[in-house]
Amino acid sequence: MLGFGRVIHVLSASLRDPHQDDCPSTGHDHPGVGPLNRRLSRLRERLPLPLRSWLPAIPPPTPRNLWLLLTAVVALQNCTVFHTAQMDRFTLLAVVLWGGALICIEDQLEDLRPRPGWFGLLVGTPLLLWVLARTAVMVSVDNILFVLAPLAGLALTLLCLPLRQFARFRDPLICLTLLPAFRVVGLLLPEGPLSLFSARIVGFWLSILGLDVQVNGRQVALPGGAVLVGNSCNGYEIISQLICISVVFLLAFPVRSRLSRLVLIAAAPVIALLSNTIRIALLAIFTSMGPTTGKSLFHFFHDDAGSLIFAGIAVFVYGVLYMNLLERELQPLQSLAPEEEP
Repeated sequence: MLGFGRVIHVLSASLRDPHQDDCPSTGHDHPGVGPLNRRLSRLRERLPLPLRSWLPAIPPPTPRNLWLLLTAVVALQNCTVFHTAQMDRFTLLAVVLWGGALICIEDQLEDLRPRPGWFGLLVGTPLLLWVLARTAVMVSVDNILFVLAPLAGLALTLLCLPLRQFARFRDPLICLTLLPAFRVVGLLLPEGPLSLFSARIVGFWLSILGLDVQVNGRQVALPGGAVLVGNSCNGYEIISQLICISVVFLLAFPVRSRLSRLVLIAAAPVIALLSNTIRIALLAIFTSMGPTTGKSLFHFFHDDAGSLIFAGIAVFVYGVLYMNLLERELQPLQSLAPEEEP
């Protein structure tokens, strides 16, 4: 929903460097990649026509392309380490934030010429090396990982732009700063009231289904089983994630109306809370289905990838709402466009 197709399009388009003064040779006659591209061309001719576009030429090693390659390597390592550090539920958030950072600089890619100053080289190089080394040794849960993304973004900016042009990368840096902000938002959410409120909403969903439900504080009980809405499942993570994603949407696909922005920011925690309480309601139903089928379904939607399904549903619903509001704002602009003469 964040436009992953657009991210791939931006990456592929950005590697076609328009600055011929940076590297006069094209990818096919450049001495470094020319022989490889000629071999790829011969291999491409042997492929079926629909598959030929899947084997692009290697772009020339211009400063911009090398900086983009370095950025892609850093982003890939930062996203991958969430999996290796046994923090899978944050991997998608990291991918979304790095993708949002790329979309925020989409309009600047054709004019991008990495020319850092001495300060950027002296500070950005050791900072980036430290981030890469620190990330490479992570094999378990470590909260410092959330800080490494904005530090990596800062180092990459120092290696690309002089200090006086830092404002060009303001929005991408904000996107990456949302990773540590996500942890802060989770700490600020009141655990007790959120758990009690979630339990009441779960009871409401079950009562709509006509089930005999009893809510006692955090406990939601059905005949044959019950669930306890604790700190780990009251929805604070999905709420924090969707708030961060809403900020990425506003930076990558800005809306003009202040009212629309307020609605979109307010809708993020509401959609996340509704999605999570529906998941807990299903868990309560699974506990009442017996120790065989119910237990396996409970563990899937509580501990395994099943919990990510509802996070994806929340992002999808929010994306639909966002795009509908964005399209409503674009309609007046289209209607004001002058009609072409026949």
